[in-house]
Amino acid sequence: MPNTLSELIESYRTDRQSSFLKLNHGVRVRHERLLSQITREHGACSLKKIRSRDLLVWHEGWLGNGKIAKAHSLISRLRVIFRFGAIILEDKECRRLSDALSEMQFERSTTRSIALTAEQAELVRTSAREHFGWYSIALAQAFQFELRLNRKAVIGEWVPAGQAGAGSVRRTVEGLEQSWHGGLLWSDIDEEIILHSVDRRGRERRFDLKGAPMIMKELAVYADTSVDRLTRANLPDQGPLVICDINGLPWSPAEFRRKWRLVATQAGIPKNVMNMDSGKVARGLR
Repeated sequence: MPNTLSELIESYRTDRQSSFLKLNHGVRVRHERLLSQITREHGACSLKKIRSRDLLVWHEGWLGNGKIAKAHSLISRLRVIFRFGAIILEDKECRRLSDALSEMQFERSTTRSIALTAEQAELVRTSAREHFGWYSIALAQAFQFELRLNRKAVIGEWVPAGQAGAGSVRRTVEGLEQSWHGGLLWSDIDEEIILHSVDRRGRERRFDLKGAPMIMKELAVYADTSVDRLTRANLPDQGPLVICDINGLPWSPAEFRRKWRLVATQAGIPKNVMNMDSGKVARGLR
């Protein structure tokens, strides 16, 4: 049985029955960062000596200067690892701590109500193309805004090579081979310029891109033609739809987010408006 919080976290990371191993790569990476912070700050604490008051103090420290969402995420990871210890490891101290957390309430951040407007999406696209020469960001922004697709659904993500669902596009980072998957492909667009995609629940969706003026304009720019002359033959047959203009590979989500912020700032978009707000007011085209 684990004696310290760090030992419990390590068991959660590696036990075959742990839910951690069943998370998709992107979620697992985010949770790993949170678990590493907990380990770094409180990993040496004995499970027997942790009290409810300690958990409240930890939360207050994580809350810091209004970091409500971050503090809530860390507390959520504690709930998960204590529940794992209680149910899978059958540890009585984990049961005690899991029960204690279930009785405690913590401040939660309010749902974001900010949305990128059509005017702002236009400004981002223009800034990306004309100021930075990042045509891929303009193209991605058009798909996000008009089709209400999140960033991952458009640009995909990089996962360890060999993971289920990984594609043939690969790169090597710090000696580790990664494969790209999850984003839009040129082959998703048929001869009628209708996009066929599958959501995370496995449901197929169809978007007639001819009714999406931002997307049609960006596709026409990509094909170096006018919108009225754009046909499927002007576009690539296969491969990732959004390719980084700098290295010729699909974007990593973190780098795309950073570059989008540079573009948005140059375009005069307020700091509180994020790329994740892109599709909140758009209407899906069916």
